[in-house]
Amino acid sequence: TPIFKSIMNTTCSPRSCAPATSGVTESLRKPLYNINGNADAYEIRVELPGVPKSGVKLDLEENILTIRGERSTTVPEGMKALHRELSPLSYLLRLRLNAPVNDEQMTAQLEDGVLTLRLPLKEAAKPRQIPVL
Repeated sequence: TPIFKSIMNTTCSPRSCAPATSGVTESLRKPLYNINGNADAYEIRVELPGVPKSGVKLDLEENILTIRGERSTTVPEGMKALHRELSPLSYLLRLRLNAPVNDEQMTAQLEDGVLTLRLPLKEAAKPRQIPVL
């Protein structure tokens, strides 16, 4: 059984996934991600291209990890948009954690458009060797 289960069954609604002709409508997407782990911790790497650190929001509530990212686009002052393919974009990923993590030691780092989360397991969730007497 995987330690995480994606609980977002659809990546976006039909309306927000349809190509926008003007390129300026907001849309919602499920980001690409990888999960790696060992006996001590899990690591999640999430692609959030164009999202600044201030646009990332992380929540952990009742074993559900929610990752949100917001990318915005602006037109420099004194200019007008002539052509737009880069539009505002929202990312949303919700994962159910099937093992308790030590939320006080969780870390998050955003570098080159990739968010890396380290989720240390609580002692009770780590595998243990039981000696046979």
